[in-house]
Amino acid sequence: MKHTVFEAAAYLSEHKEDFVYATIIRTEGSTSRNQGSMVIDTKGRITGTVGGEENSSVRISQSLNLISADESYRYIHFTVQMEDEVSVGVVYLFLLRCTTEAERKAFIDFRRWESYELDHVFGLQLQPTVTLLGLCEGGGATIGGDVHPTFLSYAQEALHKKTTTLIDTGSWTCHLSLPPVNYHNLLLIGGGHVNQAIAELAHFVGIPTQVVETREDFATEDLFTFSKKREVAPPTLAEALNNIETNEYTACIIASHAFGPETTKLLLGRNIAYLGGVLGSRHKAKKLLASLTLDQNDLKRLHCPIGLDIGTETPPQEIALSVLSEVMKVFSNRSGQSLKHKANKMIVVRGGGDLATGVILRLFRAGYYVLVLETEQPTVIRRTVSIAQAMYSGTIEIEGVKASRCNDLKDAYSKLDEGIIPVMADPEGEQIRRIKPLCVVDAIMAKKNIGTTITDAPLVIALGPPGFVAKQDCDLVIETMRGHSLARILSEGSAIPNTGIPGEIGGYGKERVIHSPAAGVFYSDHRIGDMVRQGEVIAKVGEIDVIATIDGKLRGLLNNALVVPEHFKIADIDPRGGELADHTTVSEKAMAIGGAVLEAVDGFLSRA
Repeated sequence: MKHTVFEAAAYLSEHKEDFVYATIIRTEGSTSRNQGSMVIDTKGRITGTVGGEENSSVRISQSLNLISADESYRYIHFTVQMEDEVSVGVVYLFLLRCTTEAERKAFIDFRRWESYELDHVFGLQLQPTVTLLGLCEGGGATIGGDVHPTFLSYAQEALHKKTTTLIDTGSWTCHLSLPPVNYHNLLLIGGGHVNQAIAELAHFVGIPTQVVETREDFATEDLFTFSKKREVAPPTLAEALNNIETNEYTACIIASHAFGPETTKLLLGRNIAYLGGVLGSRHKAKKLLASLTLDQNDLKRLHCPIGLDIGTETPPQEIALSVLSEVMKVFSNRSGQSLKHKANKMIVVRGGGDLATGVILRLFRAGYYVLVLETEQPTVIRRTVSIAQAMYSGTIEIEGVKASRCNDLKDAYSKLDEGIIPVMADPEGEQIRRIKPLCVVDAIMAKKNIGTTITDAPLVIALGPPGFVAKQDCDLVIETMRGHSLARILSEGSAIPNTGIPGEIGGYGKERVIHSPAAGVFYSDHRIGDMVRQGEVIAKVGEIDVIATIDGKLRGLLNNALVVPEHFKIADIDPRGGELADHTTVSEKAMAIGGAVLEAVDGFLSRA
């Protein structure tokens, strides 16, 4: 069995057998992977993957057809579809028929670099001619006869940034890729059974290792056959580490009784991605943490106790699986949760105003995938804390969470994969049928229900205003009226009727909310956050001045150039001013409502 694509390609090349090398050159929307490659031999046997297993038979037949055809290469693509045949992503592949001596030699060289665990770039030049190119770490070795000078500069940049990319200058096109996870590495301190098992499993998944031990008998080639380096420590660990190279892609695992405060400080002083300790009880872990003064970056990198909770206790191989799973989770910046549960965490929020944003942030931070549906021109006034503002600015960041306007579902799913909240123009909620979310939250805050039904999703929640009746229009209603009942979850009936009078802040109620004096086009040269005085002109509707009703800070202001009717809400002044009138973070009311929605969703899942 050949474990890697280059291993299979080199084997076939050495035996003069024809094969097809297939690789992803670009993707659109949401796909299972953005990079990947595979080798298909004349018998249809595959090594590697490019995702989309449901289309694998098509790729095999295309490859076998290419081997027997006169063509040297072929472009193909396949779509990623949901259950109702809605396309959410496209994967574009390049198939290369490998029959020439130059191609065979190139794959043999690539396999040699891979076996020596050398950092390298694999270049597939697509124009002006199709050629295999390569650059090894340090720039000391290249593959390809007349290496294009443009390739060298881009390949060196790819090596430095550890990125896969498609370069197209117009006259020259080349796909640059790096060996999967080859630039990640492990530093194992201790040569006992656990680290032996970790080293073996790490080799199987392609992660190189280095070992540091105080006992020579536990750092032998027999025990750590595939480790790049085995260092027997001098009197101190600090001296041994002087001979070991680490970087921001290194995970350090201590499986010895050396895991104490001094060792922890020593290793966290290095620019490593992860530090974990295997041996010791939870009590010992708490004692260790209590003895250290760590900043947020150190706490994020330190994992103690170590590993994912998969029920392991004694067998070294099981512990190794738990530990390496957590390391790969950190390397890939993923949640580590079950993909089954990931698929059940899609929530659609209709509306992206300031109250809706509290809901969106709470759900997003709890690990749910949130897609926001808005109108083409939202009329939000608290723009700095409203996800809906992305419809105007393209992107917005609120309390460290990013949102981005998307034009279609492909783009939306791609943003979700990047950890960005997608916002789409869909006032009628037409995409809900296609998305099939776990939950729909109506946070439009209109004076009536404008289209949400209890059948839109397994769980349908509506915020506040009358027009929604629990068990009739939706499953649950969240109270939005300030006071004793704020954020209560109602399983029957409706929310408290809207009085039309804003809640009091700093002794002011209706005075702090400003409405348009007439119908017309809104314009203001003020900005949210400005301090204003009573009687000051803060905006215009058409030719009519809009006057500040009280002293305070502008916390809300409509977007310019919107056409508004008379008596339409256009601004909000907070009489408290200063830090109490914070216009950059979501309000306590919005966060409370968001917490209620989160409680309702979590409760629904726990009973499902």
